[in-house]
Amino acid sequence: MVNKDIMYRLLNIINEETVPALGCTEPVAVAYAASVVNRHFNEEIDRLEIKVSKNIFKNGKSVIIPYTKEWGLDLAGALGVIAGNPEDGLMVLKDVKEDHIRKAHRMLKEGRVTVNYIENTPEVYVEVLGKGENRTVEVVLKDAHNHIYSIKVNGETIYKKLLEKEAGSDPGFIKNLSFEDMIQVTEGVPLDSLLFIVEGINMNKEAAKRGLEAENSLNVGRGLIELEKKGKIHLDAPTKARILTALAADMRMGGGSCPIMTSSGSGNQGIGVFLPITVVAEENNIEDERLIRAIFLALMLNKYVKLYTGKLSAMCGCAIGAGVGASGAIAWMLGGNQRQIGGACNNVLANLTGIICDGAKDTCALKLSTSVEEAILSAFLAIEDVIVRPNIGIIGDTIEETIKNLELLCKEGFCKMDSTIIHILNSSTN
Repeated sequence: MVNKDIMYRLLNIINEETVPALGCTEPVAVAYAASVVNRHFNEEIDRLEIKVSKNIFKNGKSVIIPYTKEWGLDLAGALGVIAGNPEDGLMVLKDVKEDHIRKAHRMLKEGRVTVNYIENTPEVYVEVLGKGENRTVEVVLKDAHNHIYSIKVNGETIYKKLLEKEAGSDPGFIKNLSFEDMIQVTEGVPLDSLLFIVEGINMNKEAAKRGLEAENSLNVGRGLIELEKKGKIHLDAPTKARILTALAADMRMGGGSCPIMTSSGSGNQGIGVFLPITVVAEENNIEDERLIRAIFLALMLNKYVKLYTGKLSAMCGCAIGAGVGASGAIAWMLGGNQRQIGGACNNVLANLTGIICDGAKDTCALKLSTSVEEAILSAFLAIEDVIVRPNIGIIGDTIEETIKNLELLCKEGFCKMDSTIIHILNSSTN
């Protein structure tokens, strides 16, 4: 039996990484860091120099920023300075108005904002340097989209904090847990400590509703609805989940103003965890408590995978992270045994491993909706004991071994992928 200390450490970590975010979390991280720079300025900022990891650069290049119908980490940084309140965290852009956008455009037109990516950084890394006539402020955000690591004013460090480790809650211990351990935590954690999950269900369902009016997006959700109306697809649970997640992603990737409840710092992964499990629960009349616990299990499994593969990677996190979490949780929610729960996750990884992440943008709705549909089908198949055989391809003897193989694939096999994708993006005329 997992002890209570581990249970509450897990609960604390999942709670901290399951938070509302407005807009794609990569440009939002830049806006947040820039807002902290501005908080420590007492004069006009003449120049804003933004340096980010390759992962942040890739994900922030083409995704639309809320309220703007435009994209760009330079614009995100300028808006963070002009309209951002650091106390809002990943909701830092919630107060953006037309006047703020005009002022941000002026900063960009005057050449006062630069953006570059740098090598050899953590996956999540943002460095923002603000320069004025008599003052410089440098803010470093790293390891999490809402974690300010350090602040320097005129070269002097006035703030520095390691992520989680200082509080004794380093998430690395999760890698030593088994799926069975996490299932035990799921079944034993007090229900009243999971109220944030109820908020996430409602928030992400609302995002799907708002996707019906999404602008500046691919409109995958509305397209799927039209296919259903024409009888070209049928509205079973996997298809319904595909439609809802596509709608929510359309809204989010199109710069919509509705917040998303995240998973492991990702809004799209939050959509990919909350919505498919909720759809299956509603279709099967699952009681609310079991639904809530299932989502908590999915959040843990997603975190577990990301600890091996990296918070941001060259593989699509919706497929290999959220998809695995949702599938295993659905199998548990439907009464699956240990073999079937692990088998559902192995089914997903035997299918979807290798889908690349080529940046956040409107086509994320395609990858996300594919991932959730396959996650549900993988769980349904596992419940029928249709499970991939062990020790074939990347599939290990256990699901834990498969995820270790996934780590090798992400960190050794795909190590040059981000650089290649950035080369392609920089060669694009868009």
